[in-house]
Amino acid sequence: MTQDVSQAVEDLVAQIDNEILGLYDPIQQKTITCDTSYARVGKYITDPINGQLLITAIETDEWIQAGNATGVLTLPQPYFVPGTKIAANNEWTAVSNDLTQKTPLVWLLHDVRYQKFGRESVYEWESDLRIFFLDETDIVNYYTKDHIDNVVVPMSKLAGKFIEVIDNSPSYKTLEGYEVVNFTRFGTEQANGYFQNILDANLSGVELRIKLTKYKQNCKC
Repeated sequence: MTQDVSQAVEDLVAQIDNEILGLYDPIQQKTITCDTSYARVGKYITDPINGQLLITAIETDEWIQAGNATGVLTLPQPYFVPGTKIAANNEWTAVSNDLTQKTPLVWLLHDVRYQKFGRESVYEWESDLRIFFLDETDIVNYYTKDHIDNVVVPMSKLAGKFIEVIDNSPSYKTLEGYEVVNFTRFGTEQANGYFQNILDANLSGVELRIKLTKYKQNCKC
């Protein structure tokens, strides 16, 4: 059953909209957009004509600076990993040494708790989930505000996109509420004040805590 829940979350992550619509303003030298989504400084966005362009500045839901990017722009697809800390870290670390190839990261923390429903119920299962939306951060040069502006805010937007997928899906009950926890530094704080990373990278982001409820599907046998 844990595998069913994990697969369900992976499928939902795969449906996250990673496109934004922007119009380049040559006077301001900015790409105007009303939805910057989870775009962030230091990451690339793909322009249909110019290919990958580096984002050098951003004003949330107003504009980005990334060359002369215009049109339908594509952000990196989130990389999904399920599992316990050790299992997720081992799998994620082995993928690549290049963080840009495996971020932003969506991590579903195991062990997953779930409830099965009887045959008279319209629900198949319900599960309390902890899902982390994370991206690389600069622990040397960033102050707390930098972590928030450059990573936490975009990852909050990514979590919001994930919620939209759930609420727009006929297979799942619309979320009645959820909890978001921000991490300017993702890790555990020790008694001496230093952080020990939970995953083998310097990350920031948010944790999303939700109760995901799946409807039973009509049998087509």
